[in-house]
Order: sequence, then structure tokens, then C-alpha cells
Amino acid sequence: MAGVLLLCCGTLSAQGDYASLIRENPDRAAGVHHSYEYLPGVTTPVPRGYKPFYVSHYGRHGSRRSTSSSAQKAFDYMDSARVAGILTPLGEELWVAVNAIHDDHIDMVGELTPRGGREHRAIARRLHDRVRPVWHDRHRRQVAVQSSNVPRCLLSMAHFTASLDDNAPGLVFDFVTGDRYLNLLAHDYYHGSEISAASRVLMNGMARESIDISRFIRSVFIDDPERVSRVIADPYDFAYQIFLYGGIRQCTETPDADIFGRFFTIDELIAFYRCYNSRIYNSMANSAEFGDHVVWAARDLVRDIIDRADAALREGSTTAADLRFGHDSGILPLAGLMDLVGPGDRLHNADASDSWQSFFEVPMGTNLQMVFYRKRGAEPLVKIWYNERETQVRGLQPVSGNCYRWSDLRAHLERRIAQFDF
Repeated sequence: MAGVLLLCCGTLSAQGDYASLIRENPDRAAGVHHSYEYLPGVTTPVPRGYKPFYVSHYGRHGSRRSTSSSAQKAFDYMDSARVAGILTPLGEELWVAVNAIHDDHIDMVGELTPRGGREHRAIARRLHDRVRPVWHDRHRRQVAVQSSNVPRCLLSMAHFTASLDDNAPGLVFDFVTGDRYLNLLAHDYYHGSEISAASRVLMNGMARESIDISRFIRSVFIDDPERVSRVIADPYDFAYQIFLYGGIRQCTETPDADIFGRFFTIDELIAFYRCYNSRIYNSMANSAEFGDHVVWAARDLVRDIIDRADAALREGSTTAADLRFGHDSGILPLAGLMDLVGPGDRLHNADASDSWQSFFEVPMGTNLQMVFYRKRGAEPLVKIWYNERETQVRGLQPVSGNCYRWSDLRAHLERRIAQFDF
């Protein structure tokens, strides 16, 4: 086990070398569509005498199908190309793969996949085992559960809580959802449309400047540029849509549809990833360009985390945990507002891939877990896990290892909320 831990720590410490990481596992090129990878890290000890008693959790939904128009565009491209008779034999194979993924999406756009359910059950089981006393305290049996009202989040919530119930059947769950909780858990950004437009421009500019798609286009279309151009007016957009389908395939687990492995070279995947990763970072993370407007959206969520933690710490509280289930657009601003080292790093968008990788920072199933510890006569301590690895708060001094005084962390969060009052 020690060897595994050292290997995982070494892998994550090299996040800047995204090319090597994608060569190691090409599915990582999918970025935010990458299915959850459990990569255990080193566990630091808590001070003697402290025991876990309360958990505050946020989880992104698990692996899902594509959403909205991205579920249709690649299929439409390939269907038109096939009707026009411009596909090579390899292009016909690509059509079969795209069609198989498309079939899985019919009447299921954006929905959780079986893999997504398994991810949440496993995350919950490991959380139970990591802080077992939290879930087996006869004086604390209540678990408050908030979820976005989007079905993939509701199903993720169901899988997660069912797994907890399997391991600690005495827990009592209180479930809430609705537009109010969607707004709390994944609030719209300040000037969000401006950020989205800038992110598209960034991606488009980087891709057209740095990605050579000529080999890919020649491999799937016949050598007749005039006929091909009548169907594929924008080859870059076509290649990008196929890339997105290739990324979502790991979530659907569609047989015989390995687009990444069969139709793109590893260098093409790496080039697409770099551009896509910068777009994701710019649109949802703490970028130098738009980070203030993004993390602003997490203010009410951080206030909810503070208030519920304070209530759970009061004498006589029966709350074991507060669980939240939302989206990538909610957990990344949260990490940024909390100023977590790693997911909350502030960088320039075009350079994000030098040190910030979406396949590690916000894959499907991304989770943030704050575990509270107590000792008679002493102040509560808090340790933070991000994707089940201990993480730190930038500029805040731990008491021991990665444990923070709740009073220190609380004051830090209050300062951060006040900082974004605009």
C-alpha cells in the first residue's frame, strides 16, 4: 500500500506535465468529462485525543451523458457525411462508434449513467470507512441532504445516501431539492454570459492556432475537398465535436466506441485537451481574467457551510453530516472562494495546463469533504479533503498536519465572503 500511495502522490505532484499524464491514461484528455479516478494520498494524523464527529460535503454528480446540443452535433455531422458518401472506410467505422454513443443518448441527454452511480456509492463507502465514528454516534443520527433539482444530481444523491445507509443503517436522512437549492449549490456567475463568450473565443483561438487536424480529416473523409467542404464547412468544429464524443464515451461505457483510442493520435488528444482545459479553467475556475466574477457565485454556499457547521457544533446537536449534490459549475467556484491549494489556484487562463488539470480538479464525481474533530475541553479542528486527498487552504496555518482550528478557518471564510461583496 505504501508504494501505491507514493506512486499516486508522485503522479499528482507532476500535474504540470499534462502530456505525460494523458499518455499514461488517454481518457484524461476528456477533462471535465473524465470519469472519477480514485487516487489515494497520504493521510496526516490528527492531534491526540481528537475524534471525527461531523462532515460537511459537496459532491458533483457522477458520470453522465452529454448535455444539450453537444449530444447531437457530432451525430448530425457524421449522418450528413454518410448520406453524402464522403466517408473513408475508417470514417465508416467512426460513424458506427458515434452512432452507438448517440443511441445511448436518445431520450437520456444529460442523465446519470450506471458508472456515475457506482462512483458515488464508492465515494460514500470510503468516506464512511475514513471517518467511521461520525456515522455510528447514537447521539448524532441526522443527515441533512440538499441537491440540485437536475435528475443526475438527484440520482447521485440517491446512490451516495443508499451506500451510507448500507454501511450505517441507523442514520436518518432529510432530503430537500428545488430551484432554491440549484441556485444555492450552482449559482449563476457575475456577468456569466460574458465569461462564457470569452471562454469560447479562447478555445477557438487556441485550437485553430495550435491543433493540426489535417491527418484526422484525411483519415475519415475521401480525398475530394470540394465535396467534403459542402458538408463539413468548419473542420475544426467537426473535429472538436468528435473529440467531445470521445470524452463522454468513458461515462457511457459504450462497447466498441473507443473514439480516443481508434481515431485520434495521442498527440492530437493532448493538443485538444490543452485548449479545452484552458476553456474550462477560464469558465468555471479562479482565473486571473474572470476568477472574481466566478467565485462570487459561491458566497451564499460558503455562508450555508458556515451556518450549518456552527449549528452542528452546538451542544445537543444531533447532526452527523450535511451533504450537498450539485455541479462542476458549483464546486469549482467553491474551491476558489475557499482558496484551496490546487483546485482554487489563480492562474492566467491560457497557461492553466502548465499546472492545473481539469481531469484531476473537476472530473465527474468531484467531491469536497470537510471533517470536523473534537476533544473534550478543546476547540474543534477541521481537515479538508478534495477528491479524497487532503488539501490545504492558501495562507492559513494548520494546527497540526492538515488540521485547522475551526475559528481560524471560519474567519478566513468570512473574510473571503466579504472580499467578493460587489
